[in-house]
Amino acid sequence: MKRLPKFVRTILLSLLLLGVISGAIYAARRVWPAAATEVLPLVTTLQPRDFTLQIYANGELQSAESLTIAVPFVPVQRLRIGTVIADGRHVSKGDELIEFDPAELDLEMLEHKSSLEAAQQKISKGELAIGVEKTDIVKDKRIAELELQKINEFLPRDELIYSRRQMIEGQLDKEFTEKKLVYADARLNLKGKVYSLDEAILLLERQQANAKIGQVERALTSLKLLSPASGIIVYNDPGYFFGGFTIQPGRTVWIGQTLFSLVNPDKMEAKCFVLEKDAGELRKDQPVTLTLDPFPGQEFSGKVKSIDNLARPIDRDSPVKYFQTIVTLDKSVPELMKPGVKLKAQIRAGELKSVFVVPRSAVVKKDADFYVHIQTAPGRFAPVKVKLGQGDLIQVVVTEGLQSGQVLALNPPDVKRESKDKGEKSQ
Repeated sequence: MKRLPKFVRTILLSLLLLGVISGAIYAARRVWPAAATEVLPLVTTLQPRDFTLQIYANGELQSAESLTIAVPFVPVQRLRIGTVIADGRHVSKGDELIEFDPAELDLEMLEHKSSLEAAQQKISKGELAIGVEKTDIVKDKRIAELELQKINEFLPRDELIYSRRQMIEGQLDKEFTEKKLVYADARLNLKGKVYSLDEAILLLERQQANAKIGQVERALTSLKLLSPASGIIVYNDPGYFFGGFTIQPGRTVWIGQTLFSLVNPDKMEAKCFVLEKDAGELRKDQPVTLTLDPFPGQEFSGKVKSIDNLARPIDRDSPVKYFQTIVTLDKSVPELMKPGVKLKAQIRAGELKSVFVVPRSAVVKKDADFYVHIQTAPGRFAPVKVKLGQGDLIQVVVTEGLQSGQVLALNPPDVKRESKDKGEKSQ
């Protein structure tokens, strides 16, 4: 050993010392009592007490009074936004909210004016044509009158002078000319009726074109929407259909589409979302305590106004469903309460007198039954089957299985030991 270099001897001695220490630690762990590593569960003595059933919900403020601002009904399918007021802006009565681009209506106006001009030209053309035809018919009738006059003047009547054939031919000419006069009168009468019908159709077309032009003119005056009252502008959620549609200049909107709401900030209410599994005891008129996220130190009171009949998911892809619940506020504070402010609500769903209340962390579910652990001796606990009643996210009422004075394990020891055993097996 002495023949080795000094630094080599130092390294060998360090390794030997490390091995001795490791062996001592291992031996100590082997002989250390297993009970020394166990931590006794927290306990509490059971006593019946009053329990207030609380339903917790999240939500936001909204106005109890609001006016819907939508795209006006004009004789086109869509309009383009020219200017629009910003979301959250406070407006007074008569302030401009939104103005639409008149380009679509201008095109519609040109089309109707073209239809009106075409109808007017047809009427003028028809009047000219019927005038020419009537002139020709009158001329033919005048010629027939002159012919009849000439025939009557030289009609052969004397059998001594004219032959029977000449007399018959003269009579036939007279009758034919008389029929020509009757035909001319009939043509004049028929042309008048046909013209009246054609003129009525053209006049109707002209009337329709004038009516549409009047509609467009009135629509052009409605492209600028003014605020009907004072309030705050709140843009509506576009929903799934519009896929994140935002209201801004240049956007195309459809006739009748809701754009935003004009809300009254002096009358607020809360829109809360209660989990479907927690809504079994939810009822109308139950008292509610609210806290606003920006002002957590202040509480506001109210009561349940309405509850949706069906539970719906808040997020598109989430399977979790909520019942939308509207809460009326006992007092509105305009300085603090604005539409869209997030909040937390506690709904007092019931008061139970003299019941056993345990934390949910003390309850263990096995198969279809529920168990809690009761202390039978110092450091020893036994599972007891219980029946659960009403409860909230933190506590639950035990209706059967417990007695006053029993010591309850707040963190079940069998769960603790099971987790420890699994950890040792994994090592």
